Amino acid sequence: MTISKNNKMMAHLNYKMKVIVQDSRTFVGYFKAFDKHMNIILADCEELRRVKPKPGKKTSTEEEKRVLGLVLLRGDKIISISVEGPPQKEDSSAQLPKAGGLGGPGMAKSAGRGMPMVPQMGAAPGLQGAVRGVGGPGMAAMQPGYGAPMPGGRPPY
Repeated sequence: MTISKNNKMMAHLNYKMKVIVQDSRTFVGYFKAFDKHMNIILADCEELRRVKPKPGKKTSTEEEKRVLGLVLLRGDKIISISVEGPPQKEDSSAQLPKAGGLGGPGMAKSAGRGMPMVPQMGAAPGLQGAVRGVGGPGMAAMQPGYGAPMPGGRPPY
């Protein structure tokens, strides 16, 4: 049984990965996403690069490190990807509540432009047509006979 490259990559989502690119820089971060071009996204990423010493200084090369955060690496520039560590531990007490999760101390109230909320038995809200005062014609305009001459010969408007 063969495992596709896609499944191999999916198995490593959220792992701490080390990525080496063509210009010999190394990126270490949490592997969050990839696409068909092998572009990858690393979170909490750090860039490591070897810096040659200036003439007359030490003979060994130094490693320079800088914090980048969220990074998108282009797939055609990647040379190698390897696992550095296990997935990031999720501490539920440190995270903010997700949308729709824990409610606050307040109470929800609809904001309806001063019109009372009356349960509608007809069409679903938003499907019954224009509303008076919000771009739609007034109720009198929708009645039969609107615009017909009134007794006395004056138009109704």
